[in-house]
Amino acid sequence: MNVLVSLMIGLALILGVMAVSSTVKRYREQFTQTSQATLADMFLFVDPQKLFYFNAIGIVLVPLLVFLGTGNGLLTTLSAVVVLVAPRMAYSWMGKRRRARFAVQLPDALTMIANALRAGASLQMSLDVVVRESAPPLSQELGLVVREQRLGVALEDALDGMARRVTSQDFDLVVSAIVIAKEVGGNLSETLERLASTLRAKAIMEGKIDALTSQGKMQGIVVGLLPVFLAGILTFMDPVAMAPLYNTYWGWAAMGAVLVLELIGAFFIRKIVNIDV
Repeated sequence: MNVLVSLMIGLALILGVMAVSSTVKRYREQFTQTSQATLADMFLFVDPQKLFYFNAIGIVLVPLLVFLGTGNGLLTTLSAVVVLVAPRMAYSWMGKRRRARFAVQLPDALTMIANALRAGASLQMSLDVVVRESAPPLSQELGLVVREQRLGVALEDALDGMARRVTSQDFDLVVSAIVIAKEVGGNLSETLERLASTLRAKAIMEGKIDALTSQGKMQGIVVGLLPVFLAGILTFMDPVAMAPLYNTYWGWAAMGAVLVLELIGAFFIRKIVNIDV
């Protein structure tokens, strides 16, 4: 009987190790592929394997430190989840900043292209001028378009690839204007100049909207962080009275309800203050 129990326990351990190993392998493949593709679109060529190892160390080390410091299982689990999703949040933040810088550079680049076309330069020569005179990320993206053209890629295909990387509605308009002008003719320099003026006016309007909605955004952040701040202060002042909140099922349920309500409130605040121009 003891031998049978030992065999069952051993088999369960082996199956558990195999399941964990398979899960880690799939996560590693997904993490490295996503990281490599996302960072390559931002012209950041970092070894994704190293990023995976850093993330894996963080997933183990940070929850361990939180548990040793607090002894709370819920906070330990939350810290593990935060470390797990931190790379995606970082990629999203970096991509958003890059798109914002690109949007600021785009009107001036269109003006430069229009002026070069008026001076008698071809479209490819105009793009070369913008690449030399501009800063990243615009110079990186247009530089890749120019290199692809030199390798025989059609201009439309190169611009479509750039549009997929930058995911900008403004640049989609630019691509459409260039493609239409190339197919049916027309004054491309004048079209680009008008488009640059339109994008500048749009940027001014978006700036005014951001200024008007910034108070609502800040109020949402303050109200959202207030329960966490108060819980921390009360825990520091009277840890005995706050202990049931962290060590009982009812306390965990209360924190879960607060978290759900916080997320619902953040969703509606974001819907209210986000205005598309």
